[in-house]
Amino acid sequence: MLAVTTATQALTTLGALALAAVAPKAAQDLGVSAALIGYQVGAIFFSAMLSALVGGALVRRLGAMRTSQLALALAAAGCALSALGTLATLAAGALVMGLGYGMTNPAASHLLSRAPSARHMNLLFSLKQSGVPIGGVLAGLLVPPVALGLGWRAALAACALALGVFAIASEGARRRWDDDREPGAPLLAGPAASLALVWANPVLRWLAGASFLYSAVQLCLTGFLVTYLVAEVGLELVLAGSILALTHAAGAFGRLAWGWLADRLRSGTRALIALGAMSVLGALVTAAIHEGWPTPLVAAAAALFGFSAMGWNGVFMAIIARQSPGRISMATGGSLAVTYAGVVAGPAAFGALHDRAGLSYGGGFALLALLALAGLACVAISRSRSLRAAAVRG
Repeated sequence: MLAVTTATQALTTLGALALAAVAPKAAQDLGVSAALIGYQVGAIFFSAMLSALVGGALVRRLGAMRTSQLALALAAAGCALSALGTLATLAAGALVMGLGYGMTNPAASHLLSRAPSARHMNLLFSLKQSGVPIGGVLAGLLVPPVALGLGWRAALAACALALGVFAIASEGARRRWDDDREPGAPLLAGPAASLALVWANPVLRWLAGASFLYSAVQLCLTGFLVTYLVAEVGLELVLAGSILALTHAAGAFGRLAWGWLADRLRSGTRALIALGAMSVLGALVTAAIHEGWPTPLVAAAAALFGFSAMGWNGVFMAIIARQSPGRISMATGGSLAVTYAGVVAGPAAFGALHDRAGLSYGGGFALLALLALAGLACVAISRSRSLRAAAVRG
């Protein structure tokens, strides 16, 4: 179960980040600014925000594994559309891909909540969420070489093929794991119910606010790092892609480390506060990179930022699961709608500040430190509300 949910997360992330890994080359072919990748990433997660709201209802009606298969199929279709290689098909592909991406976590959270491992829930969810940086590693290592050899359109087509094959291959798991689905469950009530569930719980409400900010930081890092390193630091595309892959690898390790720490501390919010502080430092160090830095130092700075800025998701979703027994997929979908709103706003604002306000990429990374600090404050408020509620119950 853990392997299948992690692979689903990794492959859908590969599809979502594939274009970001070759943004300079695609932008050159299309005659547009590479900063436009911020809008493509924003389109993916705007669509994901909408589908996350119905993710819980889909899980109830179709089953968690069937919902995961649907997510893979939509992500494959989005990559295939993007591979046609025009601005219009890139936009359409991003929206279709996002519909699939938004369904993955409500389905996975439902499946993992059935595992007999409540004592190590932070680590379990972090293991699954390591699929995101693993997908980023694949994007950074595989997509640029394929793009240089066969073209960036062919690289996107290859991602579509991988997603489609796995969707078909997971059919056996669906027969075993979708025994709790409710075929008559309503779909239309899902969005309102998911958001209402999050808003009614002060702990989840402030935590969702933190996820808005943390996700904006994370996606600006992954969406603009290659372009930053090529355009302002002077690295070659493949080397910049390799550093992106290393950043994602550090993020994967970070997810496991932060999940382990949260279990050891018996507090997910304390771990997220420490993570936010390290993200502030990582953003500032990454912003300080300039052309004279040796490559190992550039890689170390990006890895530090990736370790912290990409490490929060598993702990975040474990807290949601603990706060919402019996309604995990609904609470996950509602919270992730807020998360994805941050992903939409962050890269789009980053791209606009570069293109319209003349802000350098390095300056944009410095601003991410302020977002990480604000996210830390939201987590601290969520923790305070949780402790206050526990004191009242006690």
